[in-house]
Amino acid sequence: MKGIDVSSHQGLIDWAKVKASGIEFAIVRAGYGQYSTQVDAKAHQNFFGALGAGLHVGAYWFSYATTPEEAKAEADLCADTIEKYKGKLDFPVYFDYEYDSEIYSKQKGIIPTQSLRESLAKAFCEEIEARGWRAGVYTNLDYLRTRWRMDALKSWEIWLADYTNGPDVSCGMQQTGSTGKINGISGNVDTDTAFTDYPALVREKGWNGFKAEAAGWTSDTTNGTDNPVIIASDAHYTVKITGEDIGLVCGESGGKPAAFRLVRCRREGNATLWHVIPVGEPGQEAGIYPAGGGDRIFVVRIEKAV
Repeated sequence: MKGIDVSSHQGLIDWAKVKASGIEFAIVRAGYGQYSTQVDAKAHQNFFGALGAGLHVGAYWFSYATTPEEAKAEADLCADTIEKYKGKLDFPVYFDYEYDSEIYSKQKGIIPTQSLRESLAKAFCEEIEARGWRAGVYTNLDYLRTRWRMDALKSWEIWLADYTNGPDVSCGMQQTGSTGKINGISGNVDTDTAFTDYPALVREKGWNGFKAEAAGWTSDTTNGTDNPVIIASDAHYTVKITGEDIGLVCGESGGKPAAFRLVRCRREGNATLWHVIPVGEPGQEAGIYPAGGGDRIFVVRIEKAV
């Protein structure tokens, strides 16, 4: 997926032309620093313009934090700035800490250490996620090799500035250049490639104000996931799964062999019928789960035949 990242430096952007040029997403600078006067002058214009043109959109915040407390304050200001876009931004919100951040820190008499850098990223990202957004970190190869550890960032999405043909480390998104020419933008613009399908992932996980997507199937079991369906040892139970044609598996039953055999009967339109057949002993119960992983669908228990 091809995209760009922009700030007020790009001036007035014709987002319809950007979209028509083949750009699919934009990461917009929401601001920098910890003061309300530091919200990017074009932030809302760019958010509205990109969303209105039908692009997928994320955000970044340039950090001048010198302490974890300041990084947290930056995250809160960022979250306040983009609050109105909950349920609309479907890319992460990135913490951008780089060379200019360190120059500012040194001017304040604070020498950035690896430990300090990592604590700043942690403070920002944890606060952003506490505010309901998926967090990410913008970085480059020099920083990953000499200024902080990849392990310290593994909890968040990585946006890597790497102007070679492909990323040298695993990342969800790569900034591929800074001199891009895109119709609708005067001058140069940063170009990006997303390897992760963030629009799908954000919706699936329920991040950024989206509601988590429901499973692609429903069961006609009315007992819920905790109240057992009682099956006589000489009978069977039929469950109807409407939607995706998923497989079913039987969970463990007190360390004994599977207490139930699951037999796929047939597909009827948009539904699949399964027989749940007791093969264990009376009193045994087990959960029935989607074969591909997921939450328990229901519980079954064997009752002695009358």
